[in-house]
Amino acid sequence: MINLLNAMDTTKYEIDVLALHPSFELLDLLQADVNLLDTYKYIMTKYGTFEYLKRNKASLTKYLKYYVFRLVNKLGKQSWKLYTAPEKEYDIAIAYAHNGQVPYYVIDCVKAKKKYMWHHEGRCPRDEYYPLMKKYYPVYDGIIAVSNSDREILVNEFPEIRENVKVLYNVIPKEEIRQKAKETIKISKKNKIKLVTVGRMSQQKGPDLLIETARKLVRDGYEFIWYWVGDGVMMEDMKAMIEKNHLSEQVSLLGNRKNPYPYIQMCDIYVQPSYYEAYCTTTLEAQVLEKPIVVTDVPGMREQFGEEEGKIVPVDSEKICAAIEELIDHPITCKQMSEKLHEKMYTEDHTLDGYYRLFDQE
Repeated sequence: MINLLNAMDTTKYEIDVLALHPSFELLDLLQADVNLLDTYKYIMTKYGTFEYLKRNKASLTKYLKYYVFRLVNKLGKQSWKLYTAPEKEYDIAIAYAHNGQVPYYVIDCVKAKKKYMWHHEGRCPRDEYYPLMKKYYPVYDGIIAVSNSDREILVNEFPEIRENVKVLYNVIPKEEIRQKAKETIKISKKNKIKLVTVGRMSQQKGPDLLIETARKLVRDGYEFIWYWVGDGVMMEDMKAMIEKNHLSEQVSLLGNRKNPYPYIQMCDIYVQPSYYEAYCTTTLEAQVLEKPIVVTDVPGMREQFGEEEGKIVPVDSEKICAAIEELIDHPITCKQMSEKLHEKMYTEDHTLDGYYRLFDQE
């Protein structure tokens, strides 16, 4: 979303952004001329709403509404209906997240002539939100999948929305990535093979697969250090797995970095050991920096990589390990892959044209 907003011509569009998390750190990267709405004014969350009401000497009615919201939310009911609606009526309202309460808030609370939702997960779990998906997804004027495989997952699950699901790839700011990649960083063990994975530390991204693969690389006698750039709910689990498997010399957790590109730039191989993806942004960024890449064979990856452009392997640590070892042992393959990636990034359509056609249609 940040990349899209930063790339758009804001002289053509007046854009309001409402973040459901008031301290969403990536908003610091937002350079576009957009209007950031005050989260606390519209959205009640557990992230400081009570303190906000107290600081602003809110009325008793607002306090009561907040407590009702917390109760309704705890009971698992439709608490977004207690959120405040924006005052404007918009030409277009976009639910840029497809999970949580976002898509339902946009339908129930936001006034707009047209409403779109972005879907970017690469799966459609039948969780507690599934009945709501069945009810709300057909109400949208359009649903934007970020890859063809993601679209197929959606329409297979909800065939009634087939005609309303379009594909638009994420916008990748190639020149910005290349410039930011030049930033100097301090890293250790420069004599070792350097592997990098970037992403939030969740089960989806495969931290357990990374640990298993690292163990096998050690078993096979390879000298390496594997950096994970990103934070998340599995950080403590990851630390425990590193300690349990005696991998503190081989696996380094760097936490969040506002600029992850120098770490991708310095790596010898970029690895994405995910269990599922829709169309992985970080592997696209590694493409821009012309890095040899190993990815798991999950939705979206075969749209990004041909056989000469990346190692696509099953979701299996032994296969991931074998692909990494092949690239280490045969660096000429890495060079050929990088050249193919460079060529592809200038021919694939990762532009704003599709977005403008969507936004400008009558």
